[in-house]
Amino acid sequence: TMTPPEAAVDLLAGLDAKQIAQMLNHFPADDAAELVSAMPEEMAEEILGLLGKKELREVEGLLHHEEETAGRIMTPHFLALREDTSVGEAIQAIQSGESLEMVFYLYVVDHHDHLIGVLSLRQLLMVGPDTKLCDIMTRDVVSVGADRDQEEVARIVQRYDLLAIPVLDPENHLIGIITIDDIIDVIRDEATEDFYRLVGTSEQERALRSPWKSARVRMPWLIAPFLGGLLASLLVRHFSYLLEQVVLLAGFMPVINGMGGNLGSQSATITVRGLATGRISPKHVGWLVFKEVRTALIVGFTYGAVLVGVSGWLLDSYRLGLIIGISLCVTMLVGVTFGSLLPVLFAKFRIDPAVATGPFVTSSIDIVGIFTFFGLVSLLGFR
Repeated sequence: TMTPPEAAVDLLAGLDAKQIAQMLNHFPADDAAELVSAMPEEMAEEILGLLGKKELREVEGLLHHEEETAGRIMTPHFLALREDTSVGEAIQAIQSGESLEMVFYLYVVDHHDHLIGVLSLRQLLMVGPDTKLCDIMTRDVVSVGADRDQEEVARIVQRYDLLAIPVLDPENHLIGIITIDDIIDVIRDEATEDFYRLVGTSEQERALRSPWKSARVRMPWLIAPFLGGLLASLLVRHFSYLLEQVVLLAGFMPVINGMGGNLGSQSATITVRGLATGRISPKHVGWLVFKEVRTALIVGFTYGAVLVGVSGWLLDSYRLGLIIGISLCVTMLVGVTFGSLLPVLFAKFRIDPAVATGPFVTSSIDIVGIFTFFGLVSLLGFR
């Protein structure tokens, strides 16, 4: 379904359980299961009790699997035939399969319903009607287990450019397929979730109408920047004697922290997205940091040179201007290093890397940026 389940529940708010059940009887089983799982528990149980026997069996079969797994988003309506079936018989089976969701591939099973092969419709139409499926099928089948995370399933489908992927139980029985339309939904939902977490909130908030509930969702994610801000304030207080001597120094703090934070956020976003799509793994961390550091050096030297000229002119001291320019370069280097490393570190400890990106990276850069700026000014600017 292209409508998020929470939004669909809102659209159905004016209907009673019987009306919703009548609608779900005509829905694909995976869409019906997703919608039921998004409803309040009492309403969901009432709707399930009003579904037809066949629909109830299919929906409960899907709800038996954990959320966001292959088993939850698969469809039980697929075509699987025995290996000794002829091509002519297979074509007749496809033509009579009105309840099938989509026939991209024809799956071949043995007499115990174990998946043993697959063939495309093109392969089916290119041979004679008496040819056996076992003679033309591909035996190396890309498949997933029912408990496989849906995001991993999406990566596999993208990697092999599939239109559908079979789902197996632990005994290698074919129990369903996931079609490309459901994969697109997963990619969209996972990308949306990552973007929400990048800014320290969640997708839940989109459906919350109460300001109090929205505040409760956001507050935990603001602890890190709040504590980081307090620590940064203590650092500024510690170096207050420098500000008393050259008040204009305070004007360059937002420039240094802002530039370092923006570059760090860019690196973090690239890293988080790369981890989500499978293009970046922990073994690539060395190459990733090296690339981002080189980028930071180019950007840092460019903007640092401009800042040296501007700050040197305003402070009437190009020595201090040089120190401020160096501070900008160092902060940018720290920003890209934190932005590249923290998401990988979180992923290694099985923590969603998107959670680390916004609050933790920006807070770290603020603290390091202020310490670097005032530390260099203290060591080299004033003796």
